[in-house]
Amino acid sequence: MRLFIVMNVFITFMLSAEFIGSIKSMRNSVFIVRNFETLDVSKGFKLLSKDIIVTGNKSKAKLVFADNTRITVGKNSIFEIEDYLFDKTRNSRAKFKAKSGFFQAVTGKIGKIARNSFKLKTKTATIGVRGTVFEGTITRDGEDVKCVKGTIEISANGKTFILNEGQSLKITKKMFESDVKIIGEITDISGIVFLINGKNTFLATQGYKISVKDKIVTSYDSFATIKLIDDTNISLFNNSACLLDYQNDSKYIENLKGIVTVQDNILKQGEIYHK
Repeated sequence: MRLFIVMNVFITFMLSAEFIGSIKSMRNSVFIVRNFETLDVSKGFKLLSKDIIVTGNKSKAKLVFADNTRITVGKNSIFEIEDYLFDKTRNSRAKFKAKSGFFQAVTGKIGKIARNSFKLKTKTATIGVRGTVFEGTITRDGEDVKCVKGTIEISANGKTFILNEGQSLKITKKMFESDVKIIGEITDISGIVFLINGKNTFLATQGYKISVKDKIVTSYDSFATIKLIDDTNISLFNNSACLLDYQNDSKYIENLKGIVTVQDNILKQGEIYHK
């Protein structure tokens, strides 16, 4: 009687579950972890959100999702479908996590209609897309990510690296840790804003921490507000740039171009605010 009840509950769950994709092809040892159970799979196996795909030595699995997103999971890999929904609207979302091994992702319709809702996490960072093909390898020693086509954004702790077609990046936790003095943060942002630190250029986001000698640059039809550690408010309007620094515990703000305000006072181009 108990076995009958368990089987009935399982069948009811399977009937109510919404399949989101399938295994298009596979080679050698591949299995799925679902609800803490390990399932043997074969070509055509239907996938659900929360499924974890595990491959063995000399194994590979190719997954295809409802929006035509295609994921390849290489040998000795663990890849999780954290959350997936495709309803052909901007409510669609795709959230994956590469825990170890090799992966390659070819974004489908979600990467176009709900770009900001397509995310792939690694152990260290989160990868966002702009309609693209990218791949990576996660090992104990680090993570390597390559943009094969299009553009990807690799983010963690408020910092974002941008990779264009053909570019690759070795990701380490140290890349996202700040070993310099933090003097403020971006509290509001609209449009596309960049932060330049030495030779590195980052795509800035709200909450991004500002360190000494950072340059903030707003593009066309963009805006950014910065709050320094002494509560000074700085605003940059479209096509503007400024340099931020602290010298002997005194703030140093230089308007490099455009319109910059400090505490609602307009700072002319080339003018320096030092207090």
